Amino acid sequence: MQQDAQVTCIWPAEAQLGEGVVWIEAEQALYWVDIIGQTLHRYHPASGERQSWPQDSMISAILPTQINSQPATFVACYADGVKLLQQQQRFPLIQPEPELSNNRCNDAWVAPNGDFWFGTMDKDIKTASGRFYRLTPELELSAEPTRYWVTNGPTFSAQQGYGYFVDTENFLIKRAALAADGSLLAMQDWLEIDRSFGNPDGITLDAEQHLWVAHYNGARISRYTPEGKLERQIAIPALNVTKCAFGGADLSTLYVVTARDGMSPQQLEQYPLSGGLFAIELGDIKGLSTPHFAIKEWPNA
Repeated sequence: MQQDAQVTCIWPAEAQLGEGVVWIEAEQALYWVDIIGQTLHRYHPASGERQSWPQDSMISAILPTQINSQPATFVACYADGVKLLQQQQRFPLIQPEPELSNNRCNDAWVAPNGDFWFGTMDKDIKTASGRFYRLTPELELSAEPTRYWVTNGPTFSAQQGYGYFVDTENFLIKRAALAADGSLLAMQDWLEIDRSFGNPDGITLDAEQHLWVAHYNGARISRYTPEGKLERQIAIPALNVTKCAFGGADLSTLYVVTARDGMSPQQLEQYPLSGGLFAIELGDIKGLSTPHFAIKEWPNA
């Protein structure tokens, strides 16, 4: 693994299941969540300010919207569905699986056309009941047919015209071309991850269209070329690496979130910073701006 990258723990939060890291450019701040800890976190690099807000259920992802209001409005995934979030006030948008009481929402991202994509999964990972869903700004919901043990990603490349989706338990990243209407064309297996790296978890694209993959139970992140070739790996001093996102004033800082749920005392002794938030200054590599869910007004407005 490449060892010359400087990895700094900027928040030793001891999160049970850190996830959903995202850079909000309007605030020059980073948001992330602790799913099991039911907490939303905010980090402002310029001031070093840290804020945390307890949630009343599991929160797994948060992204900005195009709703023109102050303060900012976000779209967020909770255990019981997708909601709008403003000043810690929540407005339900959709519950995708009311018949599956043990399922919860997981990772999410926004497609180039402004659609909100998210995955679901069984809370206890005892059955392959998860799916990937597409929610349009008009609140039309559709589902991809395949069932998964654990869904992660997705992320999207406007330049390539592809969506990337992670089948975590099967060490597989899938790819599908995006149709003009925002739907997916045939989903195909794109990249099988070496099992010695750890399970592929959250993903993000950089400005060069390389895919960064966080590895759960792998203590690392990997960067793959658009052709699917491993370009580099960076060691993370935390066993369970869950997601990464570019941020900072010039989008050259890679922020990485991690988890400590299920780790043994021996593993925690070896990786005491597990559950922390990390920053890597890449310099020569920059990220892409965070997309906004294209919903423009509150549904009851």
